[in-house]
Amino acid sequence: YDVNCQYHKYLRDCISDSPFLELDQALKIVPGIGLWHVHGHQDSCYVRYASNFITGTARIDGEIMETLWAPLN
Repeated sequence: YDVNCQYHKYLRDCISDSPFLELDQALKIVPGIGLWHVHGHQDSCYVRYASNFITGTARIDGEIMETLWAPLN
């Protein structure tokens, strides 16, 4: 379940290759993995990407997309 890992790793490259998109270079993007999914990663991912350790995320599970998509299935 490495979608976010790869997405974050290549996001700036993909945007810089696009003629339609741009990011402010000063923008800091902090990647995170939902608490349900982060346990499926390596142990080192937990402290790097779990929302428990990201300043300003409060106590969320990070699974809003799954709850929004559920009615579509």
